[in-house]
Amino acid sequence: MHKEWRSIYKELPDDQADCCTRISGEEAYAGSTTYDAKTSTFRTYQDKGNRLVVTIWKHDEWYYN
Repeated sequence: MHKEWRSIYKELPDDQADCCTRISGEEAYAGSTTYDAKTSTFRTYQDKGNRLVVTIWKHDEWYYN
């Protein structure tokens, strides 16, 4: 069971906070993203050996992990 979803239009997470995020009204979600306050986006990072893959999510609902 997850916590109640919060809207980024009403409340923003702390910078670099670990969050669960989704697009409003969608059932799919990203289980562990990091909020970047400078760009107002959520990000995931994957270490692929010789490269770092950064995915930027434009999700609008979140809660702290």
